[in-house]
Amino acid sequence: MTEQDAYIQKMEAEQREATARFREIEAQAELADNEETLDVLTGVRGFNDDVNRELQALRRADQRDWERLKGGAENARRRFHEHLDRAGTRWEELRAAYRRQREAEVRELSAQVDRWEAARRRATAEDSLLTREELDFIKRGLKNAGDLLNNLRHAHGHAWKTVREQYEANWRELMERSRRIRADSDVAAGSTAP
Repeated sequence: MTEQDAYIQKMEAEQREATARFREIEAQAELADNEETLDVLTGVRGFNDDVNRELQALRRADQRDWERLKGGAENARRRFHEHLDRAGTRWEELRAAYRRQREAEVRELSAQVDRWEAARRRATAEDSLLTREELDFIKRGLKNAGDLLNNLRHAHGHAWKTVREQYEANWRELMERSRRIRADSDVAAGSTAP
């Protein structure tokens, strides 16, 4: 085997390895359906073809053209590797950006679900609290109203007027507080629905 044959075989082996790397990046980019990477790879594909043409020319070259064609093949190989490295780096950047974007989307959705869950728990707790508060208040208010009505039954003159005013004030407060509690409960239930 001549020195030229050994050189060509070495170049071809390196080219097969580089082409395999290119095909791997190309396949990943196609799977990701990323046009930006596919555009970068189109340029790399052209440089790959240049190297293959230069290698074929080297195989056919006679001694006189050997050094000139060897330089051309070296330049084509160097350009191909530079573009291949650039395409690989660009693909890694795109993959990392895609991953970061998906991670951010997952975190955002997770935060949204956490907010929904917190709102649901808060609404449940508020409903429970309001229900207890409303019931306790209404029970106390109704007991007071009953006591005042009982006192009203036995009161006469000025005492009757005073008890009646107390009863009416108690009843208004009971109705107003009940209305406010129900309104707050309705607003809270409406605002927490996801």
